[in-house]
Amino acid sequence: MEHWWDGDPNGFYEFMGYKIPVSLIMKTGAGPTVFEQIALGHRMALEKWIGIESLHNIVEIGCGIGRDAMWLSRVLSDGRYTGIDIIPESIDWCRNNISKNYANFSFHHFDVEDSLHNPAGKSDVNIFRFPNADNSIDRIFAFSVFTHMYADQIAHYLKECSRVLRPGGKAYLTIFLYNDQILQSAARHANTPFDLRFETEIEPGCRVNNPAEPLGAIAFTWDRVETIIKAAGLQLLRAPLNGAWSGFYETADDGQDVLLLQK
Repeated sequence: MEHWWDGDPNGFYEFMGYKIPVSLIMKTGAGPTVFEQIALGHRMALEKWIGIESLHNIVEIGCGIGRDAMWLSRVLSDGRYTGIDIIPESIDWCRNNISKNYANFSFHHFDVEDSLHNPAGKSDVNIFRFPNADNSIDRIFAFSVFTHMYADQIAHYLKECSRVLRPGGKAYLTIFLYNDQILQSAARHANTPFDLRFETEIEPGCRVNNPAEPLGAIAFTWDRVETIIKAAGLQLLRAPLNGAWSGFYETADDGQDVLLLQK
């Protein structure tokens, strides 16, 4: 894929025929220098673990500037894509550029109050419903979304996943999972630039990395997450995939831990 960027934070980055404002790319948490690498990594992970077919109807939670929507537009010839995000500028850009070229791709703004990504948001996340009918979706995925959500918010989103997924539909959702050994490893290795240690417990089975910015990174015990999954009416396809973030696992499947779920 051809790409170009001159280093100007107010400039544009070219990817798959799109000129993307660098200012919007930076809101995704990773800049232009790794944009293509992340897109490829996402594609390989989704194809390997849940499979993507041309006729699938897909929901992406936290679609951002459309990094995954762009390559999916070359795949979903007979399916449909729904992108959801809380950053209004990103949704506007996706509508004006991706939906303009692909009528089967739609983007929706959830005006959620979020201290990091949408501080002017007017509503609580728990009132929003996905803009999809019951039992209409084949695949759902979310990269680095549940890592910035409290337990009740994740519970709400998983119930929405369960509502819209068809029987047999699958989800790929990244998260931070911890136990004492994982936390000890994270403190030793410092595998990410964010120095993830999760030293502050805010409620049983839930820790934040920085109490001054709790939504910056949130982690859960497996027991806490398993309870939420069961309450949503979903089941595990397999044990969670190992994340590289803590340095605990000899072999990692993704940068973060991953829930592979099925209705």
